[in-house]
Amino acid sequence: MTNMLRKVYLVGLLLVIGMPAAAQITYTTKMTSGPFLVAPTAASVDWAVVNNDTDPVDLRVTVYKLDLLGVKVAVPPGSLTFSLAPGRTSHNANSVGSVFFVGFYYEVVVEATSDKVHPNVNQWSDNEGAFIPGTLIPAGDFVSIKMPKPPKP
Repeated sequence: MTNMLRKVYLVGLLLVIGMPAAAQITYTTKMTSGPFLVAPTAASVDWAVVNNDTDPVDLRVTVYKLDLLGVKVAVPPGSLTFSLAPGRTSHNANSVGSVFFVGFYYEVVVEATSDKVHPNVNQWSDNEGAFIPGTLIPAGDFVSIKMPKPPKP
């Protein structure tokens, strides 16, 4: 078989059986904002993370709505997974009335491949970043959740 035919055969085979799964990410750090209420004057809730590591970091951020009589549920669109380069910051703001609702408790959980990632949560009185004093949950207030040790190979 020529090299070209081998390549065509391999591509066809991969299309039939599917591409190999991406490597599993092992998060080593998990932090929670703890429960917080949406302020009555909030128009938007924003979370942000900064990567203070010298290497890129993989993250998974999940926002949960907490039901006082039931189980917490991830709000749409669910967990956001992404990589963040050294020294970079990312955030996600969502409107009150679509994802967040006044009078309900929420929690932001950040999982990362480094403990040098620092998150925060704040609430805005508009959709353009007008911070509401007293609503900031700074990085130092996030609580570390013990991660299980990865299995030994």
